[in-house]
Amino acid sequence: MTCRIAHDMPHELSDLPASPELHALAMPRHGRGEIHDLLLDCQRLPGMRMLRVYVPAPELRGDAPLPLLLVNDGHKAFEAANHRAVPPWQQSGTLQLHRVMDGLLCRGAIRPAMVVAIATHASSRADHYVPIRARLGDSEFGGQGDAYLDLLEHEVLPALRRRLRGLSLTENPAERMLAGFSIGGFAALYGALARPDVFGAALALSPSAWVDEGWLTRFAEERERCDARIAADVGSGEGEPIRDHCGQLFEVLKRRCGDRVLAEQIDGTHHEDSWRARLPRLLQHLLGQA
Repeated sequence: MTCRIAHDMPHELSDLPASPELHALAMPRHGRGEIHDLLLDCQRLPGMRMLRVYVPAPELRGDAPLPLLLVNDGHKAFEAANHRAVPPWQQSGTLQLHRVMDGLLCRGAIRPAMVVAIATHASSRADHYVPIRARLGDSEFGGQGDAYLDLLEHEVLPALRRRLRGLSLTENPAERMLAGFSIGGFAALYGALARPDVFGAALALSPSAWVDEGWLTRFAEERERCDARIAADVGSGEGEPIRDHCGQLFEVLKRRCGDRVLAEQIDGTHHEDSWRARLPRLLQHLLGQA
């Protein structure tokens, strides 16, 4: 496959395993996307919330309206907290989505898209991502999942249109994708199933299908119809309850949504480095060339 932007691989990178994020490090700077920080004063789920927005380089994004990938747990979407002290090819613990996107775009493996990483707080993420009250041991969590979707629909999307006026963003719900891992993956799938007229696709890595003994599986089964495009997986090295619940959920999604769904068990663990390695395949399912 020919790169869309000509470049060579630096010698210090040539012996490392090939990956889109490594490919991106070899690209000239003018071919790499940019990350913009937007601070949003939210009324739903009140408080200040940081949006970190990846925009592909002009050479790679074209003129068509950009699809939108809204990523839960935004603090894990891009570079690691210690990124200045660690060489990029040794960084661990984040998805490095900006580099994954750059590398895939350079190879022509996906269509350009804007990535919006939505910050959350560790103390409230489970409450915000799950629409029902649930239990884990002696702790209760959840109940604000619909308020979080309201926040995305009625505050985040308008803020992006308002503050990024120089960019053309999609108005097609099928091109608005929710993404996340673990309980953030649960939230992504719930959003696409509950509001397909707003969020028409979901990318979920190791989603927490175990919540309330398979509540999301039951929710998917009970939907009158399923038009969402879904890309999801679970790692073979994860705990048996996680794998079992994901397997049940994936079977329901494939039966209800048909060939729009890519969902299966794959080699991997419950960790950001594993999720990063699994991202390209899922992104290609959602953003493959039309």
